[in-house]
Amino acid sequence: MPGLLADVNVQGHLPYLVRLINGIGLLDLLNDIGITFETFPDRGLNPRMNDRALWNYCQANQLVLFTDNRNHEDEDSLNATIQDSWQEGRLPVLTLANKGKFERSESYAARVANDVANLLFTTLHENVRNQPRIFVPLSPW
Repeated sequence: MPGLLADVNVQGHLPYLVRLINGIGLLDLLNDIGITFETFPDRGLNPRMNDRALWNYCQANQLVLFTDNRNHEDEDSLNATIQDSWQEGRLPVLTLANKGKFERSESYAARVANDVANLLFTTLHENVRNQPRIFVPLSPW
């Protein structure tokens, strides 16, 4: 089933994100088209899985990775993996631009939720896959 996989560094934020998506009336739509919201424990994944293996797992299982930033500089880093493996048609990585602000600002968190919901719909339902990494919220304002 297609869905969103919360990275280990934001899996505790997933229930809040889902509540916000529900609050703006988009959760039922996403559920109706089969989009799931999952964590590493839900999938039985090792929390120390390297970035390349995680990205490949997400691609193979139709999961959009939601992270705050996996950007260690080695050949298996998320950044390196995206640079050498991503091509149009692959799933993007949604990166939370400011985790602290997501935790502290309701309006910021609501913008993140709206953008994540719309990006999931576009990416997983409409099959628009033309960006390797998308920072949310989409606009800093």
